[in-house]
Amino acid sequence: MPKQIIKKYYKFFLEKIKTKTRLDNYLIEKLPIMYTRSIIHKIIILGNVYINKNKIIKKKYNLKKKDIIEIYNLYIKKAKWFLKSEKRKINIIYEDEYLLIINKPFNSVVHPGTSNPKGTILNGIKFYLEKPKIPLKKPYLANRIDKETSGLIIVVTDEKILKNLSKQFTLNLIKKKYIALVNGNIETNNITISSNIRRNRNQKYNMDIYKFRGKVCLSTFQVIERLKYITVLKCRLYTGRTHQIRVHLKKLGHPIFNDKKYGGDQILCQKKRINHIIKNSNFIALHANSLELIHPIFRNKIKYNSIIPYQIYLFLKLMSTCLH
Repeated sequence: MPKQIIKKYYKFFLEKIKTKTRLDNYLIEKLPIMYTRSIIHKIIILGNVYINKNKIIKKKYNLKKKDIIEIYNLYIKKAKWFLKSEKRKINIIYEDEYLLIINKPFNSVVHPGTSNPKGTILNGIKFYLEKPKIPLKKPYLANRIDKETSGLIIVVTDEKILKNLSKQFTLNLIKKKYIALVNGNIETNNITISSNIRRNRNQKYNMDIYKFRGKVCLSTFQVIERLKYITVLKCRLYTGRTHQIRVHLKKLGHPIFNDKKYGGDQILCQKKRINHIIKNSNFIALHANSLELIHPIFRNKIKYNSIIPYQIYLFLKLMSTCLH
């Protein structure tokens, strides 16, 4: 289906209005659901909104009683999106006709999007599943991990199985564990953090001081080993919020090694050779190493582990030389 430009015109007359009602907030309530907050902001900034025949480009404009709002908008109806198959190396840990467990390398995109239409894990899985061995269908992601993070993810071949695993995640029946290398020395052996996380304007996720804002999340951390400049942790997630571990460890004052987004790209080591290697490394030291779930069809528990990537292993070896 080709792209098509569609004209839209909306008009609102404010008979009753609460005091200090912002223009963008009012439009979010009145316009169809396809108009998200970001789209509405663009419509206002581009000068497509008129109040009493005057162009308004301020999204925080305060509305008044008897205002007449007119909106002129053009948007593009895009062609339907299809997942393309692409030959790609996939590290499969477990496989049956219902699901696969994949060991994802770091710096690899899981799901295609506007900026990454190909070269993703799902493109490679579709190519793999098109073989006669498994009559497919369409692959679905049951869980995701960050692009910069390595480790285990679940891919299923049916929507009913996807719903089953989604329910298991909701009921906390699926156990996800990570290995993380963090800056500094954590003195407490076991730590539990429960907080609300929300996204700010810089596309970072931060713990919110107000309990009613953001989404509730729970993580536990256990110290495995302490080196001179870093601590090795075992992390357990009880909720699945975006960047949850990274945000919690930043809040503790011990961000994950080389996590530039959350301040983990600085580490103090007196040896110049190690500092050079740290400066030029291109991974975040966070690995989803363990996954336990109830098989949605066979109803038995399955558990799989993966070893840490060699880059993290090499970094641990190098950091141990700082002790001498």
